[in-house]
Amino acid sequence: METFDSLKPQDSVSVTIWGPEGSRLYQSTNTGYHTVEEAIRIAVKNAGLVISPEDCVFEVRNDETLVSHSYRLNAHGNLVLIPTED
Repeated sequence: METFDSLKPQDSVSVTIWGPEGSRLYQSTNTGYHTVEEAIRIAVKNAGLVISPEDCVFEVRNDETLVSHSYRLNAHGNLVLIPTED
């Protein structure tokens, strides 16, 4: 069983970083990721954020499967999935 967190290196993955006020701070699309966490950590590094990553929302989209989820980093640096309303 494959979960969304299990990306394939050839998948095109988009990461959007949203600030606390809902403004888009950074967006990138790349390949080579194995996990969602890896994609987010690289985006944070490349974004050069001036605010804490814990204050941001990370939207990760697998452009191959069109599956997208949003995440936050908790105070311990762990990813937390933000539930969606259906």
